[in-house]
Amino acid sequence: MSRLKDNSKNVVAGDIFFAIPCSDGSEKAHALEALQKGASSIVSALPAPKGSEDKWAQVNDVVFTRYLFAKEELGNPFSKLNCYAVTGSNGKTSCAFMMNAILRSAGKKTALLSTIYNLIGEEKEAASLTTPGFLALYEFAAKAAEAGCTELVMEVSSHALAQGRVMGIPYKSALFTNLSHDHLDYHGTMENYYQAKKMLFTSELLGTGIGFINIDNSYGNRLYGELFFRDRVGVSKKQLKVENTETGIKIDDVNVSLFGEHNVENAMLIIEWAKEMDLPIDALEKISVPGRFEVVWNKDGKRAIVDYAHTPDALERTLIAARKICTGNLLVVFGCGGDRDKTKRPEMGAVAEKLADKIWLTSDNPRTEDPEQILNDVEAGMPANKHKRQADRRAAIKEAAAALQGGDVLVVAGKGHEDYQILGKEKIHFSDQEELLGAF
Repeated sequence: MSRLKDNSKNVVAGDIFFAIPCSDGSEKAHALEALQKGASSIVSALPAPKGSEDKWAQVNDVVFTRYLFAKEELGNPFSKLNCYAVTGSNGKTSCAFMMNAILRSAGKKTALLSTIYNLIGEEKEAASLTTPGFLALYEFAAKAAEAGCTELVMEVSSHALAQGRVMGIPYKSALFTNLSHDHLDYHGTMENYYQAKKMLFTSELLGTGIGFINIDNSYGNRLYGELFFRDRVGVSKKQLKVENTETGIKIDDVNVSLFGEHNVENAMLIIEWAKEMDLPIDALEKISVPGRFEVVWNKDGKRAIVDYAHTPDALERTLIAARKICTGNLLVVFGCGGDRDKTKRPEMGAVAEKLADKIWLTSDNPRTEDPEQILNDVEAGMPANKHKRQADRRAAIKEAAAALQGGDVLVVAGKGHEDYQILGKEKIHFSDQEELLGAF
């Protein structure tokens, strides 16, 4: 166990604590908590409180100092692994699962860091964040290398990039899927959000590696143009022959067992990446991603699908994909998370009203917000008023399932693989898949 810590809750006597700057200015409180728990040293950008001078080191850049300490004390386990990254608002998880499957089919022992779960070989563990904290990443990489893994595939979030969590990782390749409205509660503006994503493609992280960029969206096209100085591949579906099949999609001569236009964009990136890396792509014929356009129930000409879509763009892509396999009405159950970006709520409502025939507005993870107020915010983008309100997600799923007729498709969106719901500050067990199966 490393004596380096950046989470005051995990500090024990003798640890060195790095007081990473927080947007709410709480780093001083965390540092004081670490001192109370017996930390031997505090590294902070703030001056030492009176009486703590002998245990306090004030530095200009805490994040970079943490990196130097980690490299010195823990070595660099990432140098023992071929590291592959994928970033974007949507599609990260699907791309990461496809990359992992392709590498495994090539006989490689892989480690995977994803929103759904983490893997070291066959060993699965729960994922608490899309991209773990800096020191947790070091520990994971060291464990993966020790287990004999040679490849590490990881989703890289904009938060992780902005906070320096992936500092010092030498990526062999990096993929950019797209950028759309999300996380503005953290980044403030789309420009800040874009600049955070762009950090993955700098020489500090990608080095001599290759960038694979979806140029069919405006931000991807911009990124490709701004990376004129490095080896990069722009990928577009405009030159591809795409077919919808009973089992998914076909891109040129490659069968992919995923549905939807959004997965065409994800898969085309992966196919180009695999070709460049000289890897086989047969694994795409049987690929599946939990909670990503997952067909949970299919009977009597009716289907129920669970998808993680929780942004306006993702919801639009999912509903368009569902419409293509729907011969009756398209139904959707969705909500928006509490204590998160409120500006996307009416946009999601507008998308649902435009694309679905029947809509149930419900709770996602309301957290400490009033669920009814969240629904009010979503309704602001739904002037046609053709929806039902049901804040109880279990009841909403049950009502929507009961309304299915022959040829209909029901999409339950927002939570995907998650098996919990956060009500107030309490996390309770809740699975959209379980609720759907129990409703029929």
